[in-house]
Amino acid sequence: MAGALPSGLAATTTAGGLRGSSISLPGTGIPQSSRYLEDEARWLDDYRPNTSIDLAIDFTRPDGQRTRPLLIDGKRLYVDEHYISVWSPVLRSWCIECPDRELILANVQYEHVLEMLHAIHPTYKDIDEQTVHILLPLAFDYQMDGLLHRCECFLINHKLPFLEKVWLADRYQLNRLLALLLRELRPNHKLDLTGTRYYGLSDRVKVLLLERMHGSPPPDEIPESPVDMEYFVVSSDLNFAVMRGKSGRSYFINPYYVAAWSTVFQERLISSGQAPPDDIYCPITGDELKAFLMAIYPPQLRITETNIAVVLVAACKMESQGLLKKCAQMLLSPQTQLSVFVRLSLLDRCKMYDLLDQCMMMVQKPEHVMEMSQQQTYECLSTRAKAAMMDRFTALTHRPGMLLHNCIRCNNALSCQEVVWQCPGCKSMTNNYGNGYPGQQPQPYVQQPQSQGVLGSVVTSTAGQIAQKAGGFFLRRNQ
Repeated sequence: MAGALPSGLAATTTAGGLRGSSISLPGTGIPQSSRYLEDEARWLDDYRPNTSIDLAIDFTRPDGQRTRPLLIDGKRLYVDEHYISVWSPVLRSWCIECPDRELILANVQYEHVLEMLHAIHPTYKDIDEQTVHILLPLAFDYQMDGLLHRCECFLINHKLPFLEKVWLADRYQLNRLLALLLRELRPNHKLDLTGTRYYGLSDRVKVLLLERMHGSPPPDEIPESPVDMEYFVVSSDLNFAVMRGKSGRSYFINPYYVAAWSTVFQERLISSGQAPPDDIYCPITGDELKAFLMAIYPPQLRITETNIAVVLVAACKMESQGLLKKCAQMLLSPQTQLSVFVRLSLLDRCKMYDLLDQCMMMVQKPEHVMEMSQQQTYECLSTRAKAAMMDRFTALTHRPGMLLHNCIRCNNALSCQEVVWQCPGCKSMTNNYGNGYPGQQPQPYVQQPQSQGVLGSVVTSTAGQIAQKAGGFFLRRNQ
């Protein structure tokens, strides 16, 4: 079946376990040497990631990687047995016990399993208040600690009813969440002890709530468990191939799992022949290799402001669309504690040019663009990034109706399509802002500069400074 597919990997399982696998080479007619990455030239010169944040995987049809059928409610979903084995020891044991048969998942719903697959694969579907109640039972029953950890992080960072969180922490053994909730509970705090969630709690948790409400000291906070790299140091039936970086540091990995996250690794695996090589080299540094593995293997390293740079570069070098999606979502999130200039620099460094304009939309004042142009690393930006800055600067200075402003009556921040100005003297109103911004008295019979406004001549001079720094060579992205 895999031989008829246009490209991809096909794994077949032997009775001894998951290690006996083979690769189905794609019959594309493209020379393997042209697809084989010898050094960083492909990333530096040719590679440009697909910057669309949407990433889709069709689990309803088999392909070169996903050949093992799961039967749920008479419907089939196709997965890679190596991939699901990394996430779930229960599913792994079933794959070993039934090497040549489809896996029948009973007492679960088809839509719920599909939701789980989208959550653990590179699609990395977001968890919300509805899906967390779908994923937790599956993750608990199939012993998917990585998915349990992700659901726990969601519950910690999002608002839900207090007893709802306590019940979930008790039911699915989320000890870190339970400790945080008990620390949040104050003595003499009033709780609804008549609801179904309270009666569903275990006796142990009821005692903890009672003692905490009557003044007992809070439990110690449980820190987030770090990703254990010891998992990659020793060879096992699951992690049997060696992945090596430029520094020579190597880790034992499952090649089929890594291939699902990296186009570079998949091409290396395909070009190696019918059996996976024992040692696979990838053109990334030791720190980048470590960050890459921790970010893709469960429980999956939580990407923060401190580690996003190395994770993003590793994702770009390994051509990992799933990891690029995770990093892009964080860089474009308003909750991220990074300056717009740092976000723009990271996107520009990894050639994610299609997201530059979206990143610059976070800038609401032209003087902030001026500050960005005065950063020490401004000259390191590409022409595309500088052009995005100039485009945003132009939009902010020449279209004041789009500027973020405060309403005089309600003081709400607005960015209207059109603003009506009122003269403080005669109380007349006009929507003609060609003469300037509010508070500026137009001079009759004197031609005003196009960019004249609250910034005065600074607007014109700053535009010239930005253009001069960019070599006077700003290009639109669609040219």
